[in-house]
Amino acid sequence: MLPDIQEGPPAAWLQCYTSNCVGEEQVVQIISGLMNEGLIFDDNASTLRWRDFPVKPNNANQQSMDKDGSATTDTALGAIINAIAEVPLPNLSASCRYEDEPYATDSEVSGSQHRIDGCLRLVKSMSPTALKRSKVPTSDIAVSFVYKCDEKPASQYIINNRWKALDSAVHTLHSDCQRKHMYSVTIEDNYMALWYFSRSHSAKSHEFDLLDVRAVVHALATLIFSTDEEAKENRIRYIYRLGDRFFKTLKCRDEYDDLYIAGRATRVWEVVEVASFDDIAALPNAQRMILRDVWLEDGSDTEREIQRKIFERCDALGRDFPSEHDPRLTDVDDATRTQLRQHLEDGSYKQLFLTIEADYRGAVSKPLAEGFTPYILDEPEYYLNQEARAQTDIPREYKSRQRNFVVYQEVCSTLHELDDLYDVVQALLDALLALQILFLVSWIHRDVSSGNILSFNGRGKLSDLEYAKEFNLSIGGRSSDPKTGTPIFMAVEVQTRSSIYKEAPDSGDSEDSDQPDAPAPSRRTIRHNFQHDLESIFWVLTWLVFTHIPGQNCAVVTDVLFHSKSSDFHLARKEFLIDKNDYYYLRRHGLNR
Repeated sequence: MLPDIQEGPPAAWLQCYTSNCVGEEQVVQIISGLMNEGLIFDDNASTLRWRDFPVKPNNANQQSMDKDGSATTDTALGAIINAIAEVPLPNLSASCRYEDEPYATDSEVSGSQHRIDGCLRLVKSMSPTALKRSKVPTSDIAVSFVYKCDEKPASQYIINNRWKALDSAVHTLHSDCQRKHMYSVTIEDNYMALWYFSRSHSAKSHEFDLLDVRAVVHALATLIFSTDEEAKENRIRYIYRLGDRFFKTLKCRDEYDDLYIAGRATRVWEVVEVASFDDIAALPNAQRMILRDVWLEDGSDTEREIQRKIFERCDALGRDFPSEHDPRLTDVDDATRTQLRQHLEDGSYKQLFLTIEADYRGAVSKPLAEGFTPYILDEPEYYLNQEARAQTDIPREYKSRQRNFVVYQEVCSTLHELDDLYDVVQALLDALLALQILFLVSWIHRDVSSGNILSFNGRGKLSDLEYAKEFNLSIGGRSSDPKTGTPIFMAVEVQTRSSIYKEAPDSGDSEDSDQPDAPAPSRRTIRHNFQHDLESIFWVLTWLVFTHIPGQNCAVVTDVLFHSKSSDFHLARKEFLIDKNDYYYLRRHGLNR
């Protein structure tokens, strides 16, 4: 998956993405210390030079290299880095030291395939001391280093080297739940670049020459003397602190499995409340609960804030329920209307949603540095058609993301965890009722999926309101809503950004339609609406029936309809949804029952 990376000057990178704790005065002191160690000398031209490293690969005293061009010169680089860490600086102490060739790292995620050539490892380990490891714990790596030190290495080797840095960041951010961002350093030939990976965006500095002693010292020292909090968030691997309350994770109920670095990166834990980081025994009578850890756009409402707004509307509507002639109740049968009224009047509608026990706002990712522009991490020919790329790409607004934590009282099951189809259908009916209530108070969910419809004690609950949005049908809009939700359950119109139904021509425009100079009708703006939420319910039920009822020959149909990377994914879903001869469609795609 191609990452979303911005590129800009090294000075701006250091200023934005680190504490920038090392200034000109500290650089002078460090250089003086390295000169005393004999690692730097000042030649007759008053130009700083490295004594032994780096050297041009074609030099006679070239360091040895692996067959693939990876450098084994990291011993010399490591000596420089650790010498920088030893230079005494007022009010600064090194938070990490260099280790070479850790290759794979040790973490809770098995099967890691990423390889790095070196790393800055935290002096104060963040890994549990009880575990004895032969490899560097992922949680202790502050900065990864990867090298390709051939002279003018081929472009594919440079690309592969940078993918190694990306792979390491993906693995680290995925496996280490206390991490809020990741740093990397790439070196190719005699050039270095700095990398920052976060949940909002990633940023790369322009390359700068390793022979530029002052620039290299400044960059390395800034990373070496960064505080632990910059490399890591507060220790929350097993204990989450939400204000003055502490929750111990018991097991992971759900974890994101895509390869994106930026995004919500949702983790769901089963937890129990404890007294503190040091006293981790469950509190007396503490019940198991669910903790959700998610990165949201900075400044956006939390689920508790959204739920509070919705509940206030529901309470007001319960005191003044609309008449049967209200447009919102058009075509609603008497039984459903009575059910809606009862839920709103007695407040039992709250049982259709999760009960929030606690929530907390956490760390915020860095904003995009000024002056940075997109950087393409792929083969150059992939983007040769810049004109076509410009026509299809929508400029993105880079917003910082903030970590949000929310604790729910109910420990539920997702629909795909249920064994009984009766429980599945009951949960879907309750979720449908919740969506109808949202519609009555002018809200839509926008992220209906099998994981967001839950079952608790045989009844359904609608969860994950972060994408829920208030709507006003009397106010038009020219721009479409951004696509939200799980692709395989997303409404076809929202997924394709185009209408699947032809609209009747407006009578006022009928006379002009035959005129040669009449403007072409504008393309319909797709805005997420109540009907799209209902369609997602349909896709959830269809997916569950096709994939969870044994004895069906549904594999081909399931691959076509619910594999978002297949070439005919959108066309097949549209055809399945609107084709009158659905049985013929299923037979044609291999369903013989």
